[in-house]
Amino acid sequence: MAQNVEITPETQAAATQTAELPLMETVLLGTLTAPSGPKAILRNGYGGVSTVSIGSHINGGEVTTIRDGEVFISRNGRGIKLTIPGS
Repeated sequence: MAQNVEITPETQAAATQTAELPLMETVLLGTLTAPSGPKAILRNGYGGVSTVSIGSHINGGEVTTIRDGEVFISRNGRGIKLTIPGS
């Protein structure tokens, strides 16, 4: 399940800059390894930021794989690959 995390004003500002990230799309901001397993930080199309793990549901899909700089989401039988913009 997606978790809401506290985000610094600087991170929030960077995650919502219209010139840097596509609007109205889910965007991968980063990946990390936690003791409980891999996590990804996603910004949704409305500017909200969430930390997700494998099995989390987001935008009608399920996170199936998290790798360094990549997240795979399964939605309606189709695979969606997210990468960090500019990487």
